[in-house]
Amino acid sequence: MNWYILSTRPYKRDLFLKYLAQSISEKKLQELIPLMITPQDAVYQDMVLVQLKNFQEARSYLQQIEYFQRLEPKPISPEQVRRMSGDSDFV
Repeated sequence: MNWYILSTRPYKRDLFLKYLAQSISEKKLQELIPLMITPQDAVYQDMVLVQLKNFQEARSYLQQIEYFQRLEPKPISPEQVRRMSGDSDFV
């Protein structure tokens, strides 16, 4: 599984995450979207790191969630996940 950067509309990340969690629960998407990380640094205030099993399938679900803006098509490295999450033990 790979990690991707997802962008939300400005200042709507918390609402997006609420709707995303609701969608994952209702549509049983835990296997498709197993993990999400919200970077703590203010530079990343409108971004979420998501781990996806299948990019194309997950993207179709993510685009339907309110406040979704963009899902970067290129996966990011474990080192980038560690740096953005602020957790040196992660991944």
